[in-house]
Amino acid sequence: MKKVVSVNRMASLCTAAGTMVVVVLAGSASPQAYASGDDREKRSAEVLRELIPSPDGPGCAAAVGTRGSVVWEAGRGKADLTTGRAITSKTVFDMASNSKQFTADAVLLLAGRHQLALNDPLSDYLDKPPAWTRNVTLGDLMRHTSGITDYQDLLEAKGIKLTDPAGQREAIAAILASQPEDPPGKRFSYSNSNYVLLAHVVERVTGKPFPAFLQQEFFTPLHLRMALSPATDVPGKAKSYDAKDGSFTPNSSPWKQYGDGSVQTTPGEFVRWADNYRTGRIGGAELLAGVAEGAVSVGDVLRMRGIEAGRYGAGILLLPDKSLVHRGDWEGFHSTFKVSPDRNTAVTVVCNVDSPDNFRAANQLMDIWTT
Repeated sequence: MKKVVSVNRMASLCTAAGTMVVVVLAGSASPQAYASGDDREKRSAEVLRELIPSPDGPGCAAAVGTRGSVVWEAGRGKADLTTGRAITSKTVFDMASNSKQFTADAVLLLAGRHQLALNDPLSDYLDKPPAWTRNVTLGDLMRHTSGITDYQDLLEAKGIKLTDPAGQREAIAAILASQPEDPPGKRFSYSNSNYVLLAHVVERVTGKPFPAFLQQEFFTPLHLRMALSPATDVPGKAKSYDAKDGSFTPNSSPWKQYGDGSVQTTPGEFVRWADNYRTGRIGGAELLAGVAEGAVSVGDVLRMRGIEAGRYGAGILLLPDKSLVHRGDWEGFHSTFKVSPDRNTAVTVVCNVDSPDNFRAANQLMDIWTT
């Protein structure tokens, strides 16, 4: 999912904060050509066929990048079952929790500018902070050691369903009205609340809507066709589906929280973004160091999602072999992102239906392009 032909596209996206952001979806270089006889493209296509045996239902797209250039990308299946629109390298997906790395990097960027510090208490950035927020640091939020309950569970406990309207304000209110499940710093416990709060902190520090900040500081400088736009029908976006007994039901939610997800893009653009982990073009050496600094063990918490044990840093997992990885799952969208230990190669696989094992597919693609 990237573009083989260079295209410049402009889309006006209304952010959840109510601010209109003009997003330039700038095209990127064509995939790199390889010598005759190289079978990596054929083997990569076979991985996608194994992942999605039938092209007639929802499917997946995948891309591989090397040092910032897309070297292979493809799609298989349908982006929209009603119209029959196929998934291609240009199809846009919601990257779900793979968006968290941008939130964490935004915090690291501001820390590098001395506009905040990771040991600052959350209470410093709230108007009427509950007492418990004085003991939770921004670093706790970033590494999921705050002990705060996931806002999705909190909203649903209040009777707000995924089919009901709910945004950033409702999520933050529910979080602040709750009590943490564990003392901060005690253990890793993945919670989307942490990243919704970090997005709020960025807005308080910069005075800018969080989607606009990401656009200004990351997407535009890196010429990435990306936008943070929750619950929005972005041009070219796939519809998402639930599968049951061979049939597919559309899956969508009007919830508009951000910071924890909602970056809209293609796999090809995501592997282009991955090169910042090698170059530090945005944030420099300080941001790159911050990605791993203070990372905490996740133990077996994420094994059920296909991720081996590792340490959670700045919105990304660091595996024992020094590769980077993250998963994203939201309302029928499922993404896997992986960067090689030497930071030269990146893989993204994203689907608009729950696939048998897109994490395994990402590993297979990484093996094909690094061995």
